[in-house]
Amino acid sequence: MALPPPVRKRFIFKDTIWLGGTHDGYPLSSFDEYSKIRHGTERFSDHREIAAQRQSHLTFGLLEAVMEIKIPESTLLRRNDRDQTVMTSEDLPQLLRDWRYRIKKLGNGEECRQWAGRVQTTLMQARAALLMEITMQPRVLWQPGIQSDEMDGILCLVASIGEELTVARGAFPWSFPTTGLDWTFISGVVGGQWASMLADGWCPFAIHLLSGKISILGYASTCRPYIRETPTEHDKCTTESCIRNTIDTSNYTTKHTTPACDCENLKPSLEIVVGCLSDGKIPVILTTPDGGLGLGSDSSQTPYVAVSHVWADGLGSTTEGGLPACQIRRLAAVTAQLVPGGAFWMDALCIPEKRDMRKRAIGLMARTYRDATAVLVVDAGIRSCLLSAPLEEKLLRIVASGWMQRLWTLQEAVLAKKLVFEFADGFLPINELLPVGEGFFEALLMGLASEIYRLVKYRQALQPGSFGIADVSNALSNRTSSRIEDETLAISGLLDVDAFELVNLSPEQRMKTFLLRVEKLPPSIIFMSGARLDQPGFRWAPRTLMQKLGPPMGNYTCVASCTPDGLVAEYATLYFTETRITGQETVFFHDFTRRCIYGIKDPTAGAYSFTVILAQEMPTRNGAVNCAAVFVKGKDDTDDGSRMICEFKKKLILTHISEEKMQKEMVDVAVQSWSGRMRVRIV
Repeated sequence: MALPPPVRKRFIFKDTIWLGGTHDGYPLSSFDEYSKIRHGTERFSDHREIAAQRQSHLTFGLLEAVMEIKIPESTLLRRNDRDQTVMTSEDLPQLLRDWRYRIKKLGNGEECRQWAGRVQTTLMQARAALLMEITMQPRVLWQPGIQSDEMDGILCLVASIGEELTVARGAFPWSFPTTGLDWTFISGVVGGQWASMLADGWCPFAIHLLSGKISILGYASTCRPYIRETPTEHDKCTTESCIRNTIDTSNYTTKHTTPACDCENLKPSLEIVVGCLSDGKIPVILTTPDGGLGLGSDSSQTPYVAVSHVWADGLGSTTEGGLPACQIRRLAAVTAQLVPGGAFWMDALCIPEKRDMRKRAIGLMARTYRDATAVLVVDAGIRSCLLSAPLEEKLLRIVASGWMQRLWTLQEAVLAKKLVFEFADGFLPINELLPVGEGFFEALLMGLASEIYRLVKYRQALQPGSFGIADVSNALSNRTSSRIEDETLAISGLLDVDAFELVNLSPEQRMKTFLLRVEKLPPSIIFMSGARLDQPGFRWAPRTLMQKLGPPMGNYTCVASCTPDGLVAEYATLYFTETRITGQETVFFHDFTRRCIYGIKDPTAGAYSFTVILAQEMPTRNGAVNCAAVFVKGKDDTDDGSRMICEFKKKLILTHISEEKMQKEMVDVAVQSWSGRMRVRIV
């Protein structure tokens, strides 16, 4: 087998202070034996030396035990410009590549299987040791004289190394359980890294999106964020939304291609745009030889590029307002590279302000993106990156972009025949942004590419019955909108719901009608968090599918039916005599069917009565599940009598209570209950 090619140096985490632990000069050992060998020959006199040795154990010790080779200090330690010794990830990718090469060279025999088992054990031990550092006393790394930002850096680099090793072990032909090998548990205790990124100008919402993998957050901390105007532009943003991307259309101005430009706005003919829309046609833009604007009267006869963008970049407008001539010339030039001689469509030019025509344009939106020869993503943050940049940098700019965060752009991306991203010096179709070959074994690349993979999956899944409302809801979890009432309009095309029907309805009526038209829903929709519709038969229905907190829709099996009279489904059930919850006390239920105890607690204010708890399944021992409290109002007359009409009350969590916890909680009274399954119509 040929030797692996050299790997480009890459920084997975920020250079981190090295506390001075001694690593060189000792024999290769297992993770368990690493510290024992050193403790047997040295006495550590101060706290910093103890912490230094633990840092060495969790880094060099972990890497050596997994890779089963000696790794000299010089491989990962450097002197920085302040004459400090730091640990750097610069050469870690090469170490990982060489390790995967040795795995493949070994083949798939018994020796390789045993090595894979040792790696699994080592990673579990290292993760447990890191977890103890943040949850148990005494904390070896937390010693006097070690600054909090130093501590955060050390925790992040250990977790990043663990994450990279966990993904890289996929090179083994033997699979082992992945349970317990997630390293993101340190996210809640590394506030120093968040503070550092915020100080650099990163948006809190972007940091939140990137924190799903420690290696991603570590890599992002080594990069400068894209700044549109000022380093303080994200000061008012939160982890739930980027205020900078939330546009106030009453106080909005378009931008020129350069600050010095003061060219006039160009506007397409409003009469022609309105005429196209009135005839159910899609108006598209053609530039004339003198730089003016024209319109293709019938987009079906004119190949065109649909431009997908965010208003925060200064490209928002209406047909009546138009755009600066410099922007139109630029857009015409770049779209012509994708479709020579073709036209382009853009909401800022092709959607009038006139309310009736705007509604018509929105009704055509799904078809507009579906029929385009290509959909071009134009985002200032993505355009700040060169094509020659490393793949991880290009992916980071996309994942952290305003375009990836917005509601409308999901439909625009998924419906595209060909989705193309504009970078500073060219274009890349979405498929060329996916890792290949060795990239599949790199945590950083695979983590950053996860959203791209999801978009590709959604685009490939747009076949009848293969792309459901649960997919849409999960895809919306990290997206926001300045106009939440547009949500159903922005996703209707993904589920073949007619936007024309929705656009003239009130927001609450839109969601109700949208769910009725989708019809087949996952039963788990009633367990989603957030506000509900306040309409008869639909008080179980969420006001929005853009869930930031709480459980996703989860169950992809759409076996519940949305009817005008409620949601028809079947659930695991805990039933009892009428019980009232009045505060934050825990209510206990003695299930005589399963001979166990459950508990629920409603942390919100309000009192209500209920007679049944609905769940997907009853919780296992010491487990918990999402559930809904309902009140049975009687049998459903339209059915055979076995279906019950249930009034929705509240989404809760049902917890199995162990005997030990019962004694601790001093449970004297538990509501007598029985469990089974029930067919219901929830209203």
